Amino acid sequence: MARTTRRYAFHRVNASLLAAALAFPAGLTGAVTALQAPSASGTDVPAQTTPPPEPTVTEPPPSTPSDTTPPPPTASEPTDTSSSGGTPPPDIPDSPDIPDNPSDTGDTEQQGSGPPAEQTKQIEDVTTSLNEMKDSLPEELAPTVDELTTTLEAVAAPETSLQDRQEVIESAQQLTTALTTIGGDGASDELREQLGTLVQQVSSTLMVGHDPEVPPEERSFLLVVVKRTTSALDMICDPETPEELRGRLIAVVEQLNYVLESGWDGELVRWFAMLASSSVDWITAPETPPDVQNALAESTQKGTEKLEEINGLAAAQEDRAKTRQDPEEELKEQASRMSDQQEEAASAQDQPDESLSEAAMVCTSAIFESVAESNLIQQLGSLIPENWGTEGVKDFWKAEVQGDELLDVLAQLQNDERVRAPFEIPLLITELADLVPGSELLGTLGKDSLNCLETASVLDQDFGITAGTWLAESDAG
Repeated sequence: MARTTRRYAFHRVNASLLAAALAFPAGLTGAVTALQAPSASGTDVPAQTTPPPEPTVTEPPPSTPSDTTPPPPTASEPTDTSSSGGTPPPDIPDSPDIPDNPSDTGDTEQQGSGPPAEQTKQIEDVTTSLNEMKDSLPEELAPTVDELTTTLEAVAAPETSLQDRQEVIESAQQLTTALTTIGGDGASDELREQLGTLVQQVSSTLMVGHDPEVPPEERSFLLVVVKRTTSALDMICDPETPEELRGRLIAVVEQLNYVLESGWDGELVRWFAMLASSSVDWITAPETPPDVQNALAESTQKGTEKLEEINGLAAAQEDRAKTRQDPEEELKEQASRMSDQQEEAASAQDQPDESLSEAAMVCTSAIFESVAESNLIQQLGSLIPENWGTEGVKDFWKAEVQGDELLDVLAQLQNDERVRAPFEIPLLITELADLVPGSELLGTLGKDSLNCLETASVLDQDFGITAGTWLAESDAG
């Protein structure tokens, strides 16, 4: 279907930035006001199978109907019924174009436990590459290569979440880029030494990230940030990259990993680390103008320096309120600059010219990666298939295209079974849009946020459906 290509002009509401700086964004840690339906079966079945006759004559109901009537909505906590407690998700009841969620029909697929074939092959390929290059590397890196292969072996365990495993795999793939440069002939001794330090540090952080002692959501957050920052290694290793930009990127990767590996403290640290990892995505985007690249790299480096200082003070000082006040204010100032520069970088990008399903697939997968699992499970509770709800979802992994207006959602249940089921795009996206406000989209998802804006634009133009505040806060038109 033909559509008008839309270019978005990004602008920030200062109040939302300050709120985000003072508390970690709602889409990533904080509580969200999510739909709290009792269960998929408890709400959808009555809505779809209620053709009772209208004998309202019987004043005292007989005992049989009361025994077979489903539990009333009042069984759920009264504080969570702000969306009127009905089956349809918020903001959609008036749209006749949205069909029933196909996952309610039981059209789901069980796929067994353990890593899927694609992840198994990725682990085997990266492990082989690491072992093959080991002999060409300096001796001091041999333990690091062993550490990486041990980490890859550890995350192959069935109990590792699909998302966490993927972050480790992609981080290790990026590290092979750095190791190849170290073992090659083209790089300077200084760059080889810098890359060696980065590889050792990231490998140590990945070990922390798959430590079962680390709470699951902290572990997932750490691994996402590591994966995003290691994506800078391609640009760092590229001989065409200007020295100043390369140096700033090296500092950002090093400082963020130092904070994550040494034990980070507080939601402010967590929020800024995510914002900084998104900066890397905008800096390395090919369409970002060099002046914006350099400015964003500079402000991000200054911010990660300040983050390192704040984290050190948190570990060393007792009176945090006094010792951290000034550094935190400076960190927020850098965050404001970074956010403005991310908007400049986003405005310079070509908007995705994708179909609704392809844009929604990228957008959904990015949100699954970036948003705390507990928030996803709460928000999508009314959409998940009945059999998923029975066992309980452990991890939403990614989405794949199934049709023009349909995505396959791949997930992992609490018993580590892998499952997939179809979800209607309008239903799914309107729920996800409530988790990541428009003012936080660029700093939470990086370049993938452009696919969310494209999805929102198509839903708006072709369906008359509003995806949260995505267009309201990013489209000047």
